[in-house]
Amino acid sequence: MKRQSCTLDTMIVGLLVALSVGIAHAQIGGDVLKVKVPFNFSVGTQTFPAGEYSLKPLLPHTMSLRNQAGQVLTNINTNSIESTEVQKTVKLVFNGYDGHYFLSQIWKEGDSTGQELSKSHAESEMATRYSPGQRIALRVVARR
Repeated sequence: MKRQSCTLDTMIVGLLVALSVGIAHAQIGGDVLKVKVPFNFSVGTQTFPAGEYSLKPLLPHTMSLRNQAGQVLTNINTNSIESTEVQKTVKLVFNGYDGHYFLSQIWKEGDSTGQELSKSHAESEMATRYSPGQRIALRVVARR
């Protein structure tokens, strides 16, 4: 009798874990976003050359930035941000200061909630030196 109870408990725990993983995956919104960035840009402490990149959701508030070959370059942590308007397109927003660009926000089409990156120390310094900066929104070229 003890053995059956232990087996039943194990099965219930396993089922709960499987359901939790499925729910978390559904909330991530698994679209891979592809974008062509026409300028060098920074994410955190890393700088990347102009080129084609993709962003793939990993977990809620975490995405991986990949190069054209699909190689992971860095993981990006984000916070939710609200807009008063529903977004018409999928886009990435960059903050620019004197020719230096920093990935700032990620927005999905049909949503008023986006993802925002925290400003790095370098971006904060540039923002104080070259205020006001410019904002550049790039449309995503493909989703899969």
